[in-house]
Amino acid sequence: MIDFKKNFFLLNKISYKKISFNRSIIKIEPFLNSYCDSLGNFIRRNIFITNYNYQISFVKIYNINSEFSNLRGVKEDVQEIILNIKKILFKIENDLIAYLVIKKIGPCVIKAKDIFSDKKIFIFNPNIVIANITQRITFFIIMKCNYSGIKINCNFNNFLFNSRIIKIEKKNILIKNVNYFIHQKIINKNIKILFIDIETDGSSSPENCFKNCIFYLKKYFYLLFSIINVKKKVIVKESNTVIINPIFIRSVDNLEISIRASNILKRNNIYLIGDLITKSEQNLLNLKNMNKFIYLEILEALKSKRLTLNVKIDYEIQF
Repeated sequence: MIDFKKNFFLLNKISYKKISFNRSIIKIEPFLNSYCDSLGNFIRRNIFITNYNYQISFVKIYNINSEFSNLRGVKEDVQEIILNIKKILFKIENDLIAYLVIKKIGPCVIKAKDIFSDKKIFIFNPNIVIANITQRITFFIIMKCNYSGIKINCNFNNFLFNSRIIKIEKKNILIKNVNYFIHQKIINKNIKILFIDIETDGSSSPENCFKNCIFYLKKYFYLLFSIINVKKKVIVKESNTVIINPIFIRSVDNLEISIRASNILKRNNIYLIGDLITKSEQNLLNLKNMNKFIYLEILEALKSKRLTLNVKIDYEIQF
């Protein structure tokens, strides 16, 4: 059996080395065993599934009929505008859903910094060009954005104007790349160091992504260990209860009585031997359809099993 008192790995230090704004290397040291590789792969997979960013899911553009339409006085077509919208990196402060609005009169160049919202938002690339307006027209667009970790429904069909809603299927990916590698000490090859290389799209720092991953792992493992501890307590409680004689929770058919005798007992809600032996002789004779021959047969069957009637059981028979 594994001795859990032994140190599988001893983590003394976790440090960060920033390569660029959206890329960092996390250094975890030291490891004293071969669990380093398993832990690196485990953290890498969980970084992908525990980190999300904000995305624009639905778009309504004034005065169009479909996503394949062209806007009069706009250099780009609708599909190009949507592709430009997908490049916007933003964050909603203390909320999961927000509406973004752009309304400008041309001629002008519309950028991400021209976006207004009903919530407080931060745009990380405000100079992204969304569209070029070449004539004096009103460019009006409404976008519904949300945290990509949740699912939302489109519920603004008649929001200000009756243009068609365009659903953006492709989601923005916060984590661009995650790799890990292991370094062995030259002096002592049993000591290993784990490096995790994280690259994001820039809307969140690699350090925050790593901390977010560890937060969820800690949360779920705490829940798992709490469930295990509850099960252990239940086992301890059961060890202090009365030990049940196994024969008491067996069916009356184990007495090897006739089918008629067994059916009479079952029709009177006596299914277990433990139910039967708690009855008195008078109670047994008063059962519906009971006669003297069946009564004697049951007594003889109990005697062969070294059982009698009028037995007091301190616990309830459950079946």
